[in-house]
Amino acid sequence: MKSKFLIENWRSFLKESQEKDESYAKQYDIGLVPMSAKPFHDGHMFLIRKASDQCKNVIVFVSISDRKRKGEITIFGEDMKYIWENILERSIKDKYGNVKFEYGGSPVGKVYKKLQEANEILSDKVYSVYSDAEDTMKNYSHAARVKYFEDLYNTGGVVFPAEENPESFVRGEGSPNVSGKLMRSYLSNASEDKFLFLDSLPWEIKDEDKEEIFNILFSRLN
Repeated sequence: MKSKFLIENWRSFLKESQEKDESYAKQYDIGLVPMSAKPFHDGHMFLIRKASDQCKNVIVFVSISDRKRKGEITIFGEDMKYIWENILERSIKDKYGNVKFEYGGSPVGKVYKKLQEANEILSDKVYSVYSDAEDTMKNYSHAARVKYFEDLYNTGGVVFPAEENPESFVRGEGSPNVSGKLMRSYLSNASEDKFLFLDSLPWEIKDEDKEEIFNILFSRLN
């Protein structure tokens, strides 16, 4: 009985030690990943993987508004919210336990709000913002950083990996060669391109769940 107790204590100690080692190995405290994701694809998953690997905790900010553009199919926010809550969250959390999700509003706006709050309280945490190289340049200009979270930025409290290592965040070079526009074209030409759509979804999603995602979005076109 005593030996069993000692073994259980030892296992508990090893688990706690491993978790601490993994936590210390993380470069940043909080990863922020804003995305519209209409629809979600492997390029978005690439950012979540990076954030999960480099940060102790990750927040993915997801837009749930409709995406309507002249000459393109519409991706409905309510469909994507259902897909996120019933398929993607489970698939992602199964592999990356330090990721959580927030829905609604402007994803980029929520990143700014989070960084402003950290700036105001002089947080000692380091935040890392994950977007591809083009979106990082467009959404987080030097002037905007100085205006909204100057102290945090100047003291190294916020970093932008796509700026520090741009070649790793360029679509088709360091990150998957897929885009929302391409995914929507696959969806609208599904009789020929369904396989391409499914193949552009992340490996973390089960095949039957990929089919469900396709069916939910494709059903709106008929």
